[in-house]
Formats: sequence, C-alpha cells, structure tokens
Amino acid sequence: MWRVTRKGLRAHKLRFLLTALAVLLGVAFMSGTMVLTATINKTFDDLFADVNKGTDAYVRSKNSIDADFGPTQRERVPADLVPKIEAVAGVEAAEGQVQFFAQLVDTGGDTIGNPDQGAPTFGTNWPLIRALNPFRLEPGSVPPETADEVVIDKHSADEGGFDVGDRVRVLTQSAPKEYEIVGIAKFGDADSPAGASVSQYTVAEAQRVTGAENQFDAIPVVGEEGVAQETLRDRIDGALDDPGIEVLTGKEITEENQSDIQDALQFITIPLLVFAAIALLVGSFIIFNTFSIVVAQRTRELALLRALGARRLQVTIAVAGEALAVGILASVLGLVAGIGLSSGLKALLSGFGFDIPSSGIVVTTSTIVISLVVGTTITVLSALVPAWRGARVPPIAAIRQVETTRAARWARRVTTGATIFGVGTAGILWGLFGDVENAIYLIGAGTLLVFIGVTTLGPVFAGPMSRVIGWPVARLRGITGRLARENARRSPRRTSATAAALMIGVAIVGFFTVFASSLKASVNAQVDRAFTADFVISTGGFGGFSGFSPELARQVAALPEVEASTALRFGHAEVDGSDEFVVAFDPRTVDELFELEPRDGSFTDLGPDAVAVSAEVARDNGWKIGSRVPIRFPNGERDLTVRTVYAVGTREGLSDYAMSLEGAALGYPEEIDNQVYVKLASGVSGAEGRKALERVAQPYSNAEVQDRSEFKEQFSEMVNQILGLVYVLLILAIVIALIGIANTLALSVFERTRELGLLRAVGMSRRQLRGSVRWEALIIAVLGTLLGLVIGVFFGWAVVAALRDEGFEKFAPQAGQLITIVIAAGIAGVLAALYPARRAAKLDVLRAITTE
Repeated sequence: MWRVTRKGLRAHKLRFLLTALAVLLGVAFMSGTMVLTATINKTFDDLFADVNKGTDAYVRSKNSIDADFGPTQRERVPADLVPKIEAVAGVEAAEGQVQFFAQLVDTGGDTIGNPDQGAPTFGTNWPLIRALNPFRLEPGSVPPETADEVVIDKHSADEGGFDVGDRVRVLTQSAPKEYEIVGIAKFGDADSPAGASVSQYTVAEAQRVTGAENQFDAIPVVGEEGVAQETLRDRIDGALDDPGIEVLTGKEITEENQSDIQDALQFITIPLLVFAAIALLVGSFIIFNTFSIVVAQRTRELALLRALGARRLQVTIAVAGEALAVGILASVLGLVAGIGLSSGLKALLSGFGFDIPSSGIVVTTSTIVISLVVGTTITVLSALVPAWRGARVPPIAAIRQVETTRAARWARRVTTGATIFGVGTAGILWGLFGDVENAIYLIGAGTLLVFIGVTTLGPVFAGPMSRVIGWPVARLRGITGRLARENARRSPRRTSATAAALMIGVAIVGFFTVFASSLKASVNAQVDRAFTADFVISTGGFGGFSGFSPELARQVAALPEVEASTALRFGHAEVDGSDEFVVAFDPRTVDELFELEPRDGSFTDLGPDAVAVSAEVARDNGWKIGSRVPIRFPNGERDLTVRTVYAVGTREGLSDYAMSLEGAALGYPEEIDNQVYVKLASGVSGAEGRKALERVAQPYSNAEVQDRSEFKEQFSEMVNQILGLVYVLLILAIVIALIGIANTLALSVFERTRELGLLRAVGMSRRQLRGSVRWEALIIAVLGTLLGLVIGVFFGWAVVAALRDEGFEKFAPQAGQLITIVIAAGIAGVLAALYPARRAAKLDVLRAITTE
C-alpha cells in the first residue's frame, strides 16, 4: 500500500503541490509569529539581564497599581533609606534611581520616538556606581555634573543629529528645558536599550524634573563578594523593618521585568497567532476539498484495490499517507519560510507604528516542533474523512460507478447543522439579553457555533444560492453563463467547501470593518454630545504613555483669548480589588467644557479628598453624596468622599471615576497632563484662538492643537491604521482561499475533461470555455463573500451590542465598504480562475473526447 501511496503522489503532483502551498502559507505565518515572539522575548530578556547584571538586591515600595493596560505605577521611597541600606552588613554600595517620562526634541523641532506606539522615551539619573550602570560613554563624553548637562543614548543622538557639545530641548513634567549634551552613551554594545530613547541627568536634576524631592523610585544594591543575593535581601529587609517596603534579589527583579514585558507584548503576539490560526483553518478547507475531489476521481482505482483484496483500513492508510507526505513537506517548507517571514512581520508592524526592537533571529525547539506537528496534523486530519469515505464505497458499486449518496446523509447534515446553528444563536442572544458576566465571551463562542453551523449547512443551500447568484450571469452571458451556473450548482458539496475557505477570510474582514466603523461612529457621537470645548491640545495619540508638563495648561489658562480650560490626566486606581480608569480635571471649569450631566452635587465641590462617580456606579454600589469610598492609588490607599454623581460615565465614553487635579497629584508619583481642553472667550474667532494656542504650545513639540473635527479625525486615523494592519494580516488567509478556488477549478477541469472536449467538439470556442470557468469562479467567490459578510456583520452587531456598557452606542456598518468587499472578492475569484480557464481552453479535443 505504501507503493500505492507513492504512485498516487507522483500521479497527482500538481494538485498536491497546490494543497501543500496552502499548508505552507499557514505554517509560515504561525512559525513566523513564534520566531518573532521568541526573538523579541530574548531581546528584552537580555536587556533586563544587562540592566540588572550588577544588582544583588532591589529596594522599592510595596504600594503599586497593576493596570490592565499600561505599566505598573508605584509609590516612591524616601532617599534617606540609602545610608540605612549602606550600613547593612554585606552591602558594598547602594544608589537611588529615578525614572520619569522625558522626550527629546531633534534639531528640526520634532520629537524623537513615539511612546504611545513604540519603545518608551524616559529620563533617569546617571548611575555613579559602575556595577549599576549598564551604559558606557563614547570617546569624548563625560557624565553630567551640573543641572544643565545631560547624557543621551547613541540611537537618539544619531536620529536627532546630535553631537557632544550640542544643546537639546527635553520635554518632561516640568517646563521644557534645554540642556548641553556632555555625553553620548551606548547600552553595552547596543546604541540604546531595545530602541528606547534615554536621557540621563544628575540626581538632583532628575529629582527636580519629576518632582521627587528627597525620593527615589527604587534603590539598587551591590553586595560584597561572597554574599548570596538571598542573604543580602533578608538582611536589608530585616534592617529596614518597614511593611511598606519590599526587597527583591537581583534575580527576582530581572525575572519580574522579563515576565512583565512578555505580558505587555501579548497584545501583539496573540493577535498574530490568531491570524495564523485563521490561515491554517482556511487551509484545512482546501485540504479537505482537494482530497475529497481526488478520492472521488480515483473511486474506480480504489475499488479495484478493494476487489483485489485490500481492506478498508489499508485504503484509508494509503490516502492518509499521501496527506502525511504533503503535510510534512509543507510544514518543513513553511517553517523555513516563517523564519524569513518573521522579519517581514516586524517590518510590517513598524510600518504601522508598532516599532518592536529585536536582535538576531531566534528559532526555538518548540517553534520547530509545534510548526511541524500542527501543519502535519491539520493536513492528515483534513484528509481522513475523504479517505474514510472512499474506503467505504463497495467495490462493485464503485467499479460500476453507481451513485451511493443517500438522502439520509442530507437529512443528517441538515439536522446537525441546524442544531449547531440554533445553539450558537441561543448563546448569542443569552449573552446579549441575559444577566451574564463577561457576555463578550459567550457571544464569541455562540458566533463560532453559528459559523460552524453555516459551514455544515453549506452544501444544502450552495446549489440554490448558486442558481440565484448565477442568474444574472446566465442572462447576460448566454450559454457560457448558463454552463458556469450549472457547474457551480450541480456539485454543491464541492462549491460549498470551496466557498467556505473564502467565507472565513471575508467574515473576519467584514467583522473588523463593521466594528471599526461602529467604534468611530460611537466616539464621534460621544464627542459631539459631551465635548463642548472649542479646541483640544493632545499628543496626537491615545495610548496614555506620553503627555506634557502642567505648565502648558497654566499658560493656556492665562491667555486673554481663553475663557475656560482644563487639563485632563488619566490614571488607574484600585476600587474594591478591581482596576478602574480614573480621569482628573479642573472642577472649576469642567462644566464649561463638557456635558457630564451632574445628577447630584457639584463638580466645584471636588477637593483633594473627594471623588465624583457615575450614576451607574453609584447605583450599583449604593453610594450617595457623602459616602466614603476607599480607593488605592500608587501612593497608597485613601478614603475619598463622594461629592458628585454624574450621568456620563464609561458607558458614555468617559470614566466612572473622576477627581480634581489636586487630588490626582496626591495619588500619583508623576504629574503629566494627557490633554488640555479649551473654550475661547466671547468674540474670539477660531483662527485667532488657534494662533494663540499654537504660540503657547510651540515649545512643547509633542503638543498638537486640534478643533473638534480634527480631534475626531485623529481618532479615526488611528482606528484606520489598526484596521489597515488587520487587512494586511488577513491577506494571507484570502490568498490561501483563492488558491483553494484555483485548485478546485483545476481539479474540476480534469474531472470534466471529456465533457469539455464534447463542448469544444460541438462548436464552443476556447474563449467561451475560458469564460465559463471564470464565471464559475465568480459565482463561487460571490457565494463565499456573501456568506462571510452575513456572518461578519452579524458578529459585528453582536459584539457592539455586548460592549454597549463600554461606550459602544452606535452600530454603523458602512454599505459602501461592504459593497467594495464583494466587488474585490469577485475580482479576486476571477483572477484565481485564470490558470484553470487557460488549461481548460487548451485541451486537445480528440484526446479529451476519448478520455474515460
């Protein structure tokens, strides 16, 4: 039987190569993602190992907030801990460390780096203890010694065009300031730590800039030779004896840093793996379809094997052996292609603003094993059903070419598909209208079941839908169109399986298109309703990892053209064990800039120890004016008094918790404004107001002045950027689906060789024959596209409805975008049919007629 397998592979080289290509692309995407992830992880693992190489113990505050999204915010420790630590037996040296937001401005006035979409930009003090300093000064450089001197990393120096002796403007939470560059440093052998922009100052200047007078963020410690890290940690912990302080070993802080960065990168790596899974799923449909057609075409051959004594198991193994060979070959080639693809994925992410540093390519053993096992397993499993089906055909019936399909199979298919579809629909409705926590997961599972149900029912309605879709083709193209429609209709299982591969990709494209347009419509509606300001000054991003000094808001408020203004600060806090998003503003002016609809109390009552909450949160917790709410901030827990209850909370696009800027300053170690909202004075035109604001904002190179429409457009551009990335990643799945169409049509041409020869013999031209195959491809592509759009739009509606409590108030599919998807898919289907159509037209008429 193995000889039969080998001969089967040689006899059907082309069709198996096309199948292998689908598997290859899916495995390449998966292995490329895994290689990229491993490379990035090693880069950061090495980075933090270098950063903490000389650290034997690490002292910091226990008070911290671990946000669901964003870095951990932690309270600072008093500077007088340093001499106490140095007095501990076994401590060789200790030095305080301050780290804060700092962004360099190049010689052209543009900021260096984008912390909202790439590596961070930060400042720190220059470590004087050699063992604690991973930076090495370039020749001609010296450490900073005065408040006006700075050392910058070589990467930033090259990007900004700086040399030692130049002056550079730096943006921090203090007013912008120019420093003399006295040093350019490399991070070990690298130009910067994983692409980050770093500026380093004297201890006093770093503390002044970030408002950390007599404070440090942490205190790294170097131990004496021969003292174990665990011993040193325990001695320091015992000497300080402070429940608010924790001491870690150098190894522990390194592992924590490495784990944190891996968790942070999941927002990139998980979606990439999801897209790889989609590509493999699409490929499995092609494998199933290919082997189904191959087995059907070899029915007489397999039946003869059975008649000669081969058992069902042997026939099944022979066909599965072909799939095994295809799977191994495709998986090996896919793994190799994925190694190269990893660089392309990194460049793709960088092109869309997600700049991820990496060093040399890292290929782990797990990547090799998983890629080979997954690719081969999917190929074999996808071929087992066709193999099993072919082995079950009775030898005599197969030799006589007797139709063995039973109506009972269709009835079973309808029953199974309808049941799965019904369960999925019920799950979606329960998630939407039932009292369920995390309804989005139930809706997602329900939608998956709906998708499986539709796929199962595909052969049932593929015939009727092909007839309907092909009706205009038949009317417009005559015999060519009628032949195309009948070819698509008469083999509904094949048509359905081919269309299903395209349906998956289109469903995902449709979902993201609908979701993105609904998100933009919801945000625009919220801005129009709640945003009454004339202008907003922002950093041009929504990541919350950058901002500007509060000095900008003070200068804006002092302008005669401005009637009212307030800064907005964003942060995280813990309420009853749950991470909550908090916004801070000026309570004296907020009513003039936002329509937050106070229901009880007044925003002017918000003092440093007060909090405002949304009506929904107040109702759920039984809070009212005067209620005391314990809220934990990075600087520790505080009991705040509810002074205002307002209507516009998280569901309406803002936040369920708000406080004054003075209150936020007490809770967070840094004071960074994320946005400034402005209402112009009476009689001041928009042009006059913009000119005045831009004049004040000019020193803040990361500050962008926008009116309401520009602010909305900025958000739309960000969503479009992410959507564009999704489209590019989905192209692979679409390409695999189109390979499936081409593969199916090529096999169909082979199967209908005699039929096509007869058509040519009775007068059909080569052009008509080519057109027939192309129109058939169009019908299949439109069928898969329409099914995919229905599922995608339905899923989009379900997710938007499930997220209505998170601010998604508009379901806004764009008809123009959906029509464009249908047209694009139709054109792609026709392109996929070019080779099969050409092959059909080139058949030798006499040889085709005599083919059995």
